Amino acid sequence: MIAEPKRISDRVSFKRTDDELTVIITQQTTPLYITLMILWTALWVFVGVVFIYNWQTTSDQNERFFYAVCSAFWAYFLVKGSKVVAWRLYGKEMLRVFETELSIKNAFGTYGKAQFYATENIQKFGTIAYDSTKFFQFMERAPWIMGGETLGFQYLRKRIQFGKQLEDKEAKELARIIDKALREIPARTKKKLADN
Repeated sequence: MIAEPKRISDRVSFKRTDDELTVIITQQTTPLYITLMILWTALWVFVGVVFIYNWQTTSDQNERFFYAVCSAFWAYFLVKGSKVVAWRLYGKEMLRVFETELSIKNAFGTYGKAQFYATENIQKFGTIAYDSTKFFQFMERAPWIMGGETLGFQYLRKRIQFGKQLEDKEAKELARIIDKALREIPARTKKKLADN
């Protein structure tokens, strides 16, 4: 039987069968934020062109060094900023619970590498507490950042986090759905293997 996707919100959808759970979290944000990020990136490109032009045309060695350093910083932040714009336009987190594994993939469109986790080693699964009065937690939820994970678990002494910038209600509902799948799907798989 093929299950129809269900929605928790505009950004979060899932499909559940007896043997598998698939979750897709899109990274869309408001059109205003997308427009502002694209505008910022375009202006940043203009600033870089000015730096590179001055670096190549000035004859003073101190100025050349200054513009070379500025150009390096410019290139770093251009890559970071462009990645966030692409993430907001095409990015999605893809989770899949199947057999005895959980896979998590940060994808740009369809491109991305999945990380696999054995369900038997997943511990302390749940939501991550968010305190808007803490500066760094607040900044992690900003639309120009690729962070702000809201779900996580302990895996072989490592903390794995995902569910970027979900609202509290979305995170709690998704945690409930994934937690249930992490208990039921591997148990069903083991039972099928034992019966064969």
